[in-house]
Amino acid sequence: MPRPCHCRRVSALPKAAYFKPRGIPLSELAETVLPVDGLEAVRLADYQGLNMDEAAARMGVSRHTFGRLLRKAHHCVAQALIEGRALRIEGGVCALTGETNVQGEIPMSETILVAVPSDAPGGLEAVPSAHFGHCDAYTLAHVENGAVSDVRVLPNSGHEHGNCLQPVQELAAQGVRALLAGGMGMRPLNAMQAAGITVYYNAGQATVGDALKAFAEGKLQAFGTEQLCRGGCNHQH
Repeated sequence: MPRPCHCRRVSALPKAAYFKPRGIPLSELAETVLPVDGLEAVRLADYQGLNMDEAAARMGVSRHTFGRLLRKAHHCVAQALIEGRALRIEGGVCALTGETNVQGEIPMSETILVAVPSDAPGGLEAVPSAHFGHCDAYTLAHVENGAVSDVRVLPNSGHEHGNCLQPVQELAAQGVRALLAGGMGMRPLNAMQAAGITVYYNAGQATVGDALKAFAEGKLQAFGTEQLCRGGCNHQH
C-alpha cells in the first residue's frame, strides 16, 4: 500500500495558470501539467534563490521531497519549452498558506460586507450556489462581532464562458470584502485576491444564513488549492 502524500505548503496561487506558444491553436498543441506545488518549488529555489533546506522548510517537506518536486517541475517546464507544448498549472498535494489568504487578515470586529452565491430568490433562507459565477444571485450582508445585518440580494447579471472576471468586478464595486464560495477556478480566485476580496470555502451549509453564521463564528477556512474547480474558469486559454 503506497504511503500517503504529505500536504505541501504553498504561499500563493500563480498569477497565470496557462501558457502556450503564440499563433498555434490549442487544438493542435500537446499539453504539459505543472502542479502548483511544483511551481512553488521553482519559485523558492529558482526565483527567490533559497537553498534546499530553507525551501523545504517553507513548504513543510523534507529536503529529499523538495528535491524531487523541483526536478519534476524542471522537467515539466523543459518539456513544454523544447517540445512546444502548452503549459497548464493546476493540481498538486498542497494547501494555501499565504498571509493574504488567512481569515485573521479580516478583523472580525470590523463591519464586513460578505457575499454568498445563492440560488433564487436569494436571501438568508436560500440555498448556497455551488459555483459563484453561475449563481442566480448574491446575498449580501454586513457581519460585525458575530452579528449579521442589512441583508440584501444582488442579482447575477450573467456569466459568459471566458468572462469570469465580470462577477468579481461587480462584487468589488459593491464594497464586498469576503466571499463564501463552494467552488471557484484559479483565475477568478486570483482576481478576487487582487480586488481585495478574501474567499472562504463554504461547503455543507444548508442555507445562506447558516453560511453567514459559520463565517461570523470564524468556522470557515480560506479558499485553497484543494478546493479549486478543475474545469470552466479554472483554465486560461
